[in-house]
Amino acid sequence: MAICIVVLSENGQANQLRERLQKEGIGVVRCDLIKPRNANKIFTGEETKETAKDLGTSAELNPIDIDTVQLLNPNLSKRSRQKKMSMLLMPFGFIAGLTFSQMTSLTTFSDLGIGALGEPLSGGLVGMLSGWMGSHVAAATVSDKNDEDINSLRKLCEEGQWLLLIETPFEVELPWNLLKEINPVNIFRLSDQ
Repeated sequence: MAICIVVLSENGQANQLRERLQKEGIGVVRCDLIKPRNANKIFTGEETKETAKDLGTSAELNPIDIDTVQLLNPNLSKRSRQKKMSMLLMPFGFIAGLTFSQMTSLTTFSDLGIGALGEPLSGGLVGMLSGWMGSHVAAATVSDKNDEDINSLRKLCEEGQWLLLIETPFEVELPWNLLKEINPVNIFRLSDQ
């Protein structure tokens, strides 16, 4: 899928772009508006309703927090990778531990009063625990191709920029002409997922 993040100075541009995409009939899988970090501040009496409107309180696209987007939050993507890996590694660890206990006829847990049937099961449980620990280690060591871009985007979000995440299906190319027409601050194309 083609994924790009459009950096905008105001959220009105995002709504205009979304309307244009719908008019032109361009298939979009996902279109999320990510609010700047300072969008949650409390307004003082001096600030006008226009300022509140610019910060997304009445936007057509409901702005979301950058930390809720898995693509832009390394911790969420690491946690998701760990869960997927544990679903694979834990059963294999159990089978490996069970097989190893049967092959070697070790009596590691016999001092605990575990019988002949409990010894291989204990070995399987230890193997399953090893698979779970391995999934944590493996998930932490994998780095994403987009890490530099994600760090730049998070920094722009902290500086008060709006981010519009657009994802199109495999067969649909990103609408570069429309993206350039709204005069974005920057456009980041992320690697296909």
